[in-house]
Amino acid sequence: MPFIPSSRLILLAAILMPVALFAAAQDSPMMPLASGCALIVVVALLDLAISRQQFGDLKVQPDPVTRMARGSVGELKMHLRRSPGGPLKLALGLPLPVEFLSDQDIQKVSLGGDGATHWTVSWSLTPRSRGVYACPDIYVEVPSKLGLFGLRRRFAANAEIRVYPNLRRERRQLANLFLNRGSIGVHAQRMVGQGREYEQLREYNYGDSMLDIHWKGSAKRGELVTKTYQVERTQEIYLVLDHSRLSGLRSTQADRNIDDDYAETILERYVTVASVLGMVAEREGDLFGLLAFGQKVSRFVRASSGKQHGQVIQDALFDLKTEPGSFDLDELFTFIRTRLRRRALLIFLTDLGDPVAAEDFKNHVRLVASRHLVLANSIRRKGVYPIYGSPENATSTSIPDELAGHYRWAGLNELQAELRAQGVELSILDDENLSVDVVNQYLNIKQRQLL
Repeated sequence: MPFIPSSRLILLAAILMPVALFAAAQDSPMMPLASGCALIVVVALLDLAISRQQFGDLKVQPDPVTRMARGSVGELKMHLRRSPGGPLKLALGLPLPVEFLSDQDIQKVSLGGDGATHWTVSWSLTPRSRGVYACPDIYVEVPSKLGLFGLRRRFAANAEIRVYPNLRRERRQLANLFLNRGSIGVHAQRMVGQGREYEQLREYNYGDSMLDIHWKGSAKRGELVTKTYQVERTQEIYLVLDHSRLSGLRSTQADRNIDDDYAETILERYVTVASVLGMVAEREGDLFGLLAFGQKVSRFVRASSGKQHGQVIQDALFDLKTEPGSFDLDELFTFIRTRLRRRALLIFLTDLGDPVAAEDFKNHVRLVASRHLVLANSIRRKGVYPIYGSPENATSTSIPDELAGHYRWAGLNELQAELRAQGVELSILDDENLSVDVVNQYLNIKQRQLL
């Protein structure tokens, strides 16, 4: 069992040191001093011997799974258990990974002798990065019987900490979507279109379209009957999320004072959009699914609904990391064609600011645009505006920067026109309002019944 000298033992040694120096300077007999030192050694060894069972049957274990949000203060709970006994003072130490910030390196706890057998200690943590982390082992120190040593023991923590995206800002921006009103916002929305789902047959009325006449049913009944449709309520929505190398770029809204390793990246904005869109689709009664791709398709969650499905989506998102290579669209679109048979709304989140990536995407998206409704979204890079049309708060106003931004803007406009000819809508969005804009796209599609 590891042990360290306490301040009491160090104080005794400090008292003997000047006495020993004084005795050596005065040529005094050393026998009394040696006897005192020997006595201290004997007492120290005796203290260690009688303190071997100081921990008793103490057990320390955190919660098996602790969930937190990136950038928000969370609590890691430690559960301490021991048999009823006398009071025991101990210190808890938790060597946290660098991804976590905490003002508490050590906590001192007193386990009272009131007959209790269970205590809970909370550790305040602020995670700086999303992902799954193994909870570090807990170190406990208790004083020896005579207080000359601190006895230490390590308790293995078979637990994990899961850090999810922080949705606080998006919840404020989309507050009206999460109010319990049973509908979106405070205004009633008119559902246009006749729908696509067959409901029943009825007698033919003057003015009905010839396309809606059910000819086989009419032949059986001897009179014209018309097919009626109902408005589609349940549709499949898939968010196709790119976590290749370009997703690791720093977000334009990221705090410049934060270290690059923990600054908000474009991927963080994508993950936040996926979480928010999943909740909105659940409120609207649609089926939400997720497809993440980098160098290959890495995550696929088939569209579904329900609380358990929402947790499946979160578990697929919280440890998603940027991959170093570029994306492979051949595998991606082949996967979509073979796995998604039913017509669905595909919302892509990818960076098309790179000309090579944009050309590759344009050549491949036609494989699925004929079967599915495709929306492509790309975050606007810094300075990508028409010449002399950048925002007033832009930091750079030099002519070369203006020309470079205009050139990129013109290329994206050309790409928008080419994709629109294939039935794909491309939107260049600001990352500050990315979640709001994507949700509005989805609600607009649903209201207009384009799917």
